[in-house]
Amino acid sequence: MIIIFQRILPHYRTGFFRKFTEKYKDSVVLYGQPHKYESLKNDDPEDDVKFKQVKNIYFTKSGSIFFSKIFGIIFRSKPDIVISVFNTGNLNIYLLFLLRKFYKFKIILWSFGYDPVRGFDPENNFSDKIRLYLSEKADGVIFYWEKGKGEVEKYAKKKDHFFVAPNTLDTEKLITLKENFDKTGKERIKSELGVKEKHHFVYIGRLLEDKQIDILIKAFSKLEGEGKDIRLTIVGDGPELKYLEKLKTELGTERIFFTGEILDEEQTGKWIYISEAFIMPGRLGLSVVHSFCFGTPVISQKKAGYFHGEGVGYIKDGINGFLLEDGNINALSEKLSEIILKPEATLLLKENAFLTAKNDCSAEKMLEGFEKAIEHAG
Repeated sequence: MIIIFQRILPHYRTGFFRKFTEKYKDSVVLYGQPHKYESLKNDDPEDDVKFKQVKNIYFTKSGSIFFSKIFGIIFRSKPDIVISVFNTGNLNIYLLFLLRKFYKFKIILWSFGYDPVRGFDPENNFSDKIRLYLSEKADGVIFYWEKGKGEVEKYAKKKDHFFVAPNTLDTEKLITLKENFDKTGKERIKSELGVKEKHHFVYIGRLLEDKQIDILIKAFSKLEGEGKDIRLTIVGDGPELKYLEKLKTELGTERIFFTGEILDEEQTGKWIYISEAFIMPGRLGLSVVHSFCFGTPVISQKKAGYFHGEGVGYIKDGINGFLLEDGNINALSEKLSEIILKPEATLLLKENAFLTAKNDCSAEKMLEGFEKAIEHAG
């Protein structure tokens, strides 16, 4: 039996876990409730017997240190393997390592790899020292992407149990939605969404400071000032909402619209599908995969150090999207204008984005990484 433990169950994970539990019939996914201050919410797996909710106990205001009531299930189930979300604030991991010897299960840790803000420095950072130690002592470690694996490998003496499962979404489901949209037609979907403008751009995600949505609004306002027939839709909610609405008012833009949070994949898919591009100037994650599944290129900014998440690894600059100069509002505005004025080039970007989703971002590739780690752990 295999137990997967996740702190929470965001909607974008459910599809992959269903594929996992279909392959490994004797498996179950455990997850707890979100911290009261975070914007991510749990998906509802519709009473699927493969998903069981437990209680998380949080010890800090940030929610970074927590313990979960998973051990009653572990004691009863007697799993062969436990795959756990991996960060040093997950106190369950330490008890799992203590129990491993007595209950004879294997531990696989699943991790981004390092702190996305400061990187990985176990020689000078105590948390990273613990992360390195646990990584070496685990029976397997699964990383979201090659860069995460590479950063830890620089310091690890034992690393033959390190694997990569490219982090992604349920691309099969999203691509099926796109195929249905193709049958309906872009113009009909635009009409359904109330979009009358010829050219449409979109942002979808949490409204957080590190997403740098203010740069997008400023760049778009410059383009709108040129009188082009355009619209920007911002889908999401978060602590930056009031600031962004105020910025829109100050800039006098009339074609920026806030929809609030939308979790329904079909609805968010429609907004992406009708768009010339998906723009996220700040930190990239799985939004890249989401956008590519609907044949929509992604525009972001080049960042030094460890800023971007694993999604940036899917972008091929100038092929399926663009990574522009950091903080250059003019460059972003000019790129949006170029996308409008060069429809043939934009069509090629869209085709390449979709091919990337099909060839490089499939859930099957992610599952392969898990399979290798499970086989190695034995």
